[in-house]
Amino acid sequence: MAKDTAVLALDLGGTNMRWALVSDTGRILKRWERATASMPDQEALLSTLVAEFLATAREAEKMGLDILAAGLGVPGRVLPEEGVVAFSPNVPALNACPVIPSLSPLLPWPLRLENDANLFALGEYWVGAGQGHPQMLGITLGTGVGGGLILNGRLWSGTAGTAGEIGHMTIDPDGKKCHCGNRGCLETLASGAWTVQYVKDQLAEGTPSWLSDLYEKDPAAIDGETLVVAARMSDPLALRAFERVGKALGVAIANVVHLLGLSRVVLGGRFSRAWDLFHLPLMEELYKRLTMFPPAAMSIVPARLGDEAGLIGAARLAWETVTPPEE
Repeated sequence: MAKDTAVLALDLGGTNMRWALVSDTGRILKRWERATASMPDQEALLSTLVAEFLATAREAEKMGLDILAAGLGVPGRVLPEEGVVAFSPNVPALNACPVIPSLSPLLPWPLRLENDANLFALGEYWVGAGQGHPQMLGITLGTGVGGGLILNGRLWSGTAGTAGEIGHMTIDPDGKKCHCGNRGCLETLASGAWTVQYVKDQLAEGTPSWLSDLYEKDPAAIDGETLVVAARMSDPLALRAFERVGKALGVAIANVVHLLGLSRVVLGGRFSRAWDLFHLPLMEELYKRLTMFPPAAMSIVPARLGDEAGLIGAARLAWETVTPPEE
């Protein structure tokens, strides 16, 4: 009797490595997880991947499954054609790491590698909030701002895997210097880490806020969750911070929509859980700036897949090696 088939999907983050067996409909059949810190260097990381993947293959055999391919999602700058991670600030073991050339001789399936934000977009397009929208942008809001583009129903990686980096689109040419070296990137205005820093800077200057006493006692206690609570209690500084996030996103999204004619933008990542606090200023700014595109022809929605989006996107990447999407 013929076996059922699945692919192996991996989502490697700064804190945890998660992998799963996934069906051709995007259903997670079984999943596993381990701490990224347990793989402190490149040799340990690659040897762990091989060992865990082979163990997963044995488990798949017990489940009556044939693994057809594997898709791997990692943070940082990825060269998908070469299967190499050029730079990964959150997982130093991945810096200059030849992931696919190292793993391919040791594993029995075709392997593909992509940036995790790209796979967030691909997962949401496949079975999430982007379904039915072949021209789509996915944006992840967290410590930084990531992005992934779906054009004509396919992931668009661009030259050397650099497409979709909306977090480093210039919004304020005279703004703060980003970690990338540019000034006024979207990331400096709309990410969780930079928004927290903006609030701390305002508190240090004496801006009135219910957070002032907390800041004086323990500046480290001011974090993204604190800002969300304060904003929902109508703290003026916290509300202004989220208005700033919304406006910056509105400018950036209008730019991309004017350029590419997108019909759907999906917002995910931990910081996007404050959707209710920045959604209105985002839409107001977007509608003000969409002068050459009908606003009714596009929509911005929260992600549907939560923390599973990258894993499901990695599965979709793997399935595309088995059955390439139609041109």
